[in-house]
Amino acid sequence: MSLRIRYNSAPRRLVLHGLALAAVALTSPALWAQSLTLHVPSRGPATEPQNAATSIEFDAASLTGTASISVAGTAVPVPASPCAGVACGAVGATAEGDVIKVTRISGSNRVRLDVTYQSLFNANYCAPKPHAGVDRAIELTGFTFGAGKGYRITSFMAPIETVCDLAYVRVPNNRPNLTGAGVDYLGRLPLDLVLVLDKSPSMAWTIPGQADIRWDRLKSSVQLFATVWDAIGAPPAPSTESSEGHPDDRLGVVLFGGNAVETSLDGSFFKARGNSPAPWSAPVAATLVDNTFIGGTSVGAGIALARTKLSTGEDVLGRSAVVVFTDGEQNTPACIVRETETLSPTVKPYPNQPPGTTYTDQCTVAAAASADKKLTLNGGVLAQGLPRGPVYTIGLGEGASAASGALLDEISKETAGQPFFAYNGPSMDSAFVDHLVSNLKGGTVSLLDRTAGQLSGGNQTSTPFAFKLDPSLSRATFVLSWDGRGREAGLDLFGPNGKPITGAQTAGGANFRVVTVNLPSSGPPGEWKVGVRRYGTADMNYQLSAYGVESRLGLQVRESAKLGTGNVLKIATTIGWDHGPLTDLPDGAVRAIIERPDANLGNLLHDSAGQAIEGKIPDDASPLAMRLRQLFASQGFLDKIQPKPLADAIELKHAGFGRYEGSFDGIKVGGQYRVRIEYEWNDPRTGEIRRRDYIARQALVIPDAKSSLVTVKRDGRDTFIVITPRDKFGNYVGPGFENGFSVKLDAGTVAGPPSDHGLGGDYSIRVTGLNDGDDPKVTILFADQTLRDGPLSSIGGNSGEPPAPAPWWKRWWWVILIVLLLLFLLLRRK
Repeated sequence: MSLRIRYNSAPRRLVLHGLALAAVALTSPALWAQSLTLHVPSRGPATEPQNAATSIEFDAASLTGTASISVAGTAVPVPASPCAGVACGAVGATAEGDVIKVTRISGSNRVRLDVTYQSLFNANYCAPKPHAGVDRAIELTGFTFGAGKGYRITSFMAPIETVCDLAYVRVPNNRPNLTGAGVDYLGRLPLDLVLVLDKSPSMAWTIPGQADIRWDRLKSSVQLFATVWDAIGAPPAPSTESSEGHPDDRLGVVLFGGNAVETSLDGSFFKARGNSPAPWSAPVAATLVDNTFIGGTSVGAGIALARTKLSTGEDVLGRSAVVVFTDGEQNTPACIVRETETLSPTVKPYPNQPPGTTYTDQCTVAAAASADKKLTLNGGVLAQGLPRGPVYTIGLGEGASAASGALLDEISKETAGQPFFAYNGPSMDSAFVDHLVSNLKGGTVSLLDRTAGQLSGGNQTSTPFAFKLDPSLSRATFVLSWDGRGREAGLDLFGPNGKPITGAQTAGGANFRVVTVNLPSSGPPGEWKVGVRRYGTADMNYQLSAYGVESRLGLQVRESAKLGTGNVLKIATTIGWDHGPLTDLPDGAVRAIIERPDANLGNLLHDSAGQAIEGKIPDDASPLAMRLRQLFASQGFLDKIQPKPLADAIELKHAGFGRYEGSFDGIKVGGQYRVRIEYEWNDPRTGEIRRRDYIARQALVIPDAKSSLVTVKRDGRDTFIVITPRDKFGNYVGPGFENGFSVKLDAGTVAGPPSDHGLGGDYSIRVTGLNDGDDPKVTILFADQTLRDGPLSSIGGNSGEPPAPAPWWKRWWWVILIVLLLLFLLLRRK
C-alpha cells in the first residue's frame, strides 16, 4: 500500500489518493510521490527549431535513499551522495524513445533531470517531426520541499545548420513548463562563461579615431560586463522578488596573444556567484591590472584554453559559453581553419619599407576549402568539440575589418553565437553587455531601449530619456557609458510620478555607471525617465541603455547564416509570452532597421594601394593592420565604413506560431551591417511593451568572373597570374583574403598562397615548372565563386570582362575554307 500526495500550484492544496489521512503517519516518506506534468510546446512548423531537450534541477529539502524520478512511466533512481563522475548519474529511456538522465549534485539535495525528446525528431535534432506540443508525466518519489526550495528549468534546441547531434542553444520563448509541482519556480539553470581577451601588443594602440588606449578601455568594458551580471542576478531583497541569477553561475577569464594564459579570480580560475550581490566586478578588475602584453595573436589558443577549463569530461547540457574579444588578425597557431585546409606560413613585406622588413603570418593556408567545410581548431571541428556551447565574438579596429571580421562572423555563426563589431569605447561596452544578454536569454534578460548623445558646452545634464518599464519586468538595470578617461558622469532617475528614484544597487568604473531597480519595491511600472549628468567641463559622448529581467516575455532572433553582396538578408524573430507563442500582434509591432556602410572597405584599401607604411612598425602588426591603422587616423575614414541606419524600416509580418519575418535585398556594399529590431505594441494580452534587439554581421564581397580583373605575365619558367576580385556592384574584395583562394592547374605548380604585397586587393599567383608552349587549364576559385576556368592563354584581360568569344567566322574558318576551295574547283571546271 502507498499514499501519493500531489502538490497543486498556488494556492497549494494536498490532494490525497488512496488511504485515509490517518494513515499518513504509518506510511514511509520514501513512498510519497509528487506528480508533475511537463508541457513541451511546439515552436512552429517542423522545419523550425524545436525544443529538443529540457533540463530541470530540483532543489529539495531532503531526499530519501530510495528517491527516484519517473518520466512517462519509466523510473530512474537518484544516485546516492557523496558521489563522483559517472557514479553521480543514472539513465533510462521512455517507451516513446525519449532519453532520461538523472544526475545527483554531490554533497547536496539537488538533482538534475535531463530529458531529450528523441521521439519528436527524425535523424537528428535539426529534423523535427510535426507536433502540436506534448506532455510528459513526471513523478518524484522520496523528495520533500520547503521554503525557498523548488525547481529550475531551461530548455534547449539544436544549433540549426551547424551541429544537429546535440542541443545546447538556450530557448528563450515557447519554453516548457511544469504544472502540479507545488514547489517554487526558481529561474534558469546555471551558466559557466569564460571571457577570452586579446592582450597582444596592438592592444597598446589607441582606439581608432580616439585617444583612449585599447587595453585600458577593454578593462573598463569587461568590468562593466561583470558589474551588469552582478546587478541583474543579485540575490533579491525581499525574497518575494525574482532574481535572474543562479548561485552556481561561474565566470572565468583567459588572456591570449601568441599563446593563452589563464587568470585567477579570487584564487581560482572560476569565480562562482554564490549568494554575493556583487561577486565578479572587483575580482575581474583586479585580474586585468597587469599591462604586460603577449606577442602574437592566436584566437584559437584562447578559445582552446577556455574550452579546456569548461570541460568536465562530458557535455553538461547547455551550460558553457565563451565570449572572445580581439583587435587583430590571427597569425599564430592554434589557427582556426576549415576542414582539409593545411597551413602554409607566409612572409609578407611591408610596402615601401627597407628590404628585410617583413611579417610572418603562420595562419595562411595553402588553398581554401569550399565554404561547406566546417571551421576546425586543433584538428577537431570547432562546433563539435567538448564542451559544446556558443562562441560570441567582438572585433575592434583591425579585428573587426576585412578577413579578420569575416572569421569572427563565421566562428559565431557556426557555434550558434553572435558577432559584434566595435568602433569606439561605448560600442565595446554595448557589445559585451549585449552578449551577456544573449547568453542569459534562457532566463531571460532583454534590452529595453538604448540612446546615445553628447554633453558639450554649458549643458551639464541631458534631456531625460523615457524607458517603458512594464509590469512583466521584475528588475531593470540602467547602464551609462562614455568615452574619454578622467571624466565623471552619473544618472538621474525619475519614476512614473516624476519623483527621484534611488537605485537598489549602484556601481561604477572609469567609464561607466550602473543603477539597478526592483519592481515594484523601487517604484511602480510605467514610463521612467533617466537623465545623464556630467561632472566637469570636457565634452562627453555617452550611451545609455536599459536592460530588464523578464518574467513572461521571450524573444529570439535568427538571420541568414551567410551574408554577402547580392544576397538577401532574411530576418525572423520568435516571440513568446508565458509558455506559448505570442501570435497576431498588431501591424507594425515588430520592425527591423537596417544599418549599412556608405563605402566598401575593400575599395578604400584598393585606392590606397602603394602608400608607404609610416612610423615605427610595432611587434605583431601585419602590413594590413598598419595600413588600416593609418587609414583609421585619417579624417572621415571611419565615418565611411561605419553602418548607418537606412530611412525605411522593414515590417516583420506574422508567419505563424509567434514567428515574425522580413527580408532585406539591399546588400550592395561589403562591410559591417547592423540590424536593430524594435518591438513596440499595446495588446490586451500583454499591455504596452517596448524592447530592442541588435544583431551585427559581416557582408563579404562576392566577386564574379565578369567583374574581376586578371593579368598574366610569363617570365621564363615562372608565370605570374594577378587577379583582382570584384563583384557586380564594383566592390573590390580588397587585401587580407589570401585564404579565400583555391587555384588548380593541370600542368605546372602553384608556388605558395597568393600574395598581395601592395595591399590593394591585387593577388599574385606564382606558377612554376611550365615549359615553352605549355598552356595548362587554370581554375581560380574565390569563396566558392569560379573567377576563371580555361587555358592560361585565355584567362587574361584588363577590362574585367571574360575573354570575348572568337568571331563566328574564326570558329568556322576551316568550313569556310573548304567551301571556298570547292567553289574554286567548280569554277575552274566551268
